[in-house]
Amino acid sequence: MSEQNSVILNRNIILTFPKPVQKDDFISKIKELANNIIAFLKGNEKKQLGHLKIIATTNGEDYIQVSVLDINENPKIEGFLKKSFEKIKATLNIIVFDVKKEEIDSKLTEELNKLKSFYASIWVSNFKISNYNNYKLIYCSI
Repeated sequence: MSEQNSVILNRNIILTFPKPVQKDDFISKIKELANNIIAFLKGNEKKQLGHLKIIATTNGEDYIQVSVLDINENPKIEGFLKKSFEKIKATLNIIVFDVKKEEIDSKLTEELNKLKSFYASIWVSNFKISNYNNYKLIYCSI
């Protein structure tokens, strides 16, 4: 693996909901997102994972971390979240090798849109994506 072939992507996401979301439902959707990205990488044997991390907090006093360090392992979950919440902030960080930036960026955007669609199917949503200092900030008011 060469640093020359590495891609690092970061996303900061803020999700707000009109009524409380259950912790277990949110964790399930975040694990699904991670698994889908891993499946994408496994689809081409040359693609390699440095790591995939998702860290989310509702108020800075609780957190959940989803971590994948090995493409052949399931996401590991650490930390704790409140039982339910109406707002959560998350940071996604992924390092991959031998993948075009456009490919992994497209896949990550696709997975975030699936997350949006899931919650939009429950409530009407307004999802906004904007760039800020090499980060894509995604605001979701549902």
